[in-house]
Amino acid sequence: MADRKATNKYYPPDWDPSKGSINTYVGQHPLRDRARKLDQGILIVRFEMPYSIWCGGCEKHIGMGVRYNAEKKKVGMYYSTPIWSFRMKCHLCNHWMEIHTDPKNAQYTIISGARRREEHYDPADIGLPVLQDDEQKEKLSTDAFYKLEHDTTNTLRAADTVPHMTQLMRYSDKTSKDPYTLSQTLRRHFRNDKKEREAEQRQGAAIADKHSLLLDILPASADDDISAKSIEWRPAPQTVDEKKNRVHASSIFQTARPSKRTRLLTCSTSTSLKSKPSPSHVLSSSSSPSTLVSTLAAKVRPKADPFAVPTTSSDRTISSSTHSHVNNNSSRRRSSSTNHAIASLVRKRTADDTMPPSVAATTGAPVMAAATIALVCGDYGNSDEDDDNDHR
Repeated sequence: MADRKATNKYYPPDWDPSKGSINTYVGQHPLRDRARKLDQGILIVRFEMPYSIWCGGCEKHIGMGVRYNAEKKKVGMYYSTPIWSFRMKCHLCNHWMEIHTDPKNAQYTIISGARRREEHYDPADIGLPVLQDDEQKEKLSTDAFYKLEHDTTNTLRAADTVPHMTQLMRYSDKTSKDPYTLSQTLRRHFRNDKKEREAEQRQGAAIADKHSLLLDILPASADDDISAKSIEWRPAPQTVDEKKNRVHASSIFQTARPSKRTRLLTCSTSTSLKSKPSPSHVLSSSSSPSTLVSTLAAKVRPKADPFAVPTTSSDRTISSSTHSHVNNNSSRRRSSSTNHAIASLVRKRTADDTMPPSVAATTGAPVMAAATIALVCGDYGNSDEDDDNDHR
């Protein structure tokens, strides 16, 4: 817009060149609103903050490079160089700040309204060349020994930077020596990666469409495999209506709740014959995202690590916990083997009951009373699965 101010002007019909410029005819300064205080020697300019400061009014930080509409005014002279004053208002509050130029030191000085943020550092620490002042220049020109020491120091510093410069040159040659080959390699890798990404997106979209999910399916990872292996599928808990229907459908001649010893027989046999529901069957039963979420929340639980030992601060406690853990594992294995033996005996007992007496006498099948089986179960205890059923 600024480049069109000199040409895109409206000239009224009563104007002619004898009346001067259009600005004089209209009574407007060429700088327009920037020259509203020109009678006071003040010109409005864009001033950029030379360094970071702290505002004296709101105590907020103002970074280097922030620009303001400042009032520029001449306040003095340093020999033949004018000293300019820049007065501006903070953009975070209504506090005024004033900064002067310092031709002697070639910098800016804060006069009022703010304070400078101290960020001094030694240029030599970061590898920048140090400018020589007048005193050092005079000493180099008059003192031969000082000049020799100065040149030796510069030579050693240059030798120290050679490995770093060599490393930069090698990196530059590696990245920009043959741009055509580098571009060809980059584009080839990009095409291969693009095909893999598109295949993963199609696979994820197919899964989302199959289960009516409004989510972006991410590609599989090693963490997903670990999480999937740590999930145990279980039947969903029955609702109140389902429990009522099961009670109404049961026989009215059912006896009291069987004891723990009797339930050992049915628990061991049903556990060995029962198969776990597959995840695909659970997911296929869902008809909406909300149903899928509720089904997964009801039928999924994390597996417990049977070999996890709790960490304590005492070595004695650790050893005792480890010892008890080993005993629990051995008893669990003994209970599991006992249950399998009991299940086989029950199946054999059932076969003997259905077998004719003549065949049983011929084969010599053993006859074992149910009380003996219950006694064995009571001696060796139950498995973890029956304990879980009791808690439920």
